[in-house]
Amino acid sequence: MLAYDLIPILQQSYEVVWYDRDLLDITNIENIKTILEKEQVNVIINCAAYTNVDAAEDEWKMLNYQVNAFGTYLLAKVCKNMDIDLIHISTDYIFDGTKESGYLPQDIPNSINQYGMAKYLGEQLLKSENSNAIIVRTSWLYGGWSQFKNFVNTMLKLAETRNELKVVNDQFWNPTYTKDLSKAMLDIVNHIDNYRWNIFHLSNQTEWNWITWNDFAQEIFRLTQKNIDCQKCSSEEFLTKAKRPQYSKLINDSEIVLRSWKEWLEEYIFIL
Repeated sequence: MLAYDLIPILQQSYEVVWYDRDLLDITNIENIKTILEKEQVNVIINCAAYTNVDAAEDEWKMLNYQVNAFGTYLLAKVCKNMDIDLIHISTDYIFDGTKESGYLPQDIPNSINQYGMAKYLGEQLLKSENSNAIIVRTSWLYGGWSQFKNFVNTMLKLAETRNELKVVNDQFWNPTYTKDLSKAMLDIVNHIDNYRWNIFHLSNQTEWNWITWNDFAQEIFRLTQKNIDCQKCSSEEFLTKAKRPQYSKLINDSEIVLRSWKEWLEEYIFIL
């Protein structure tokens, strides 16, 4: 989903090559070496990830760690040996969600689910192998097009057959539109000499420094003029296999600033 919006934005300024998992397996070091020796790239942006948070708790736990931790380590190792800059995408789920004021890049992670643990282990392995690598942490991505699985598309799909929905109102965070994040990524690439080794927290801005799932859903229905009774509920009423952090706002302390979440949500809905 992120790559879908990232590639055309990067293409405005750079020659870009991309590989899906059928052609480039980041858990296979020989596969990585073969591709990079062929392409002779200067910068890699790692959008590869295992993202099924609930399945990562049990049946797909091993794949979660293989991709999000071991694969990240292999990329870092090869990039260091070949003198290639690496930008890695990480997540707010590396934090436990107990800090109501939000998380700075220097805060110590403490994930409460297997997905977050694997992503943080990937960060640690990356930095231990390649200290110049750049980490971009983001949260609650939506974007691409209507067939991608994201919260906006899910709400609009449900609204086709329902006039009443219960949506969680006690998890606090900032959503991120992939196209806006992609523009920030382009800025990082443009100034990569200044940003090596940095950790960025990038998500769209909100009026109260966070919103809830319910706030997000109500704005989706307002913009699409759908008359949906969007009822508030607690996380306990909507139990999931993996625990989610209650407060996972990422505090951006860099000069790269993403726009208001409402502006980008309106743009995304307009193009669907």
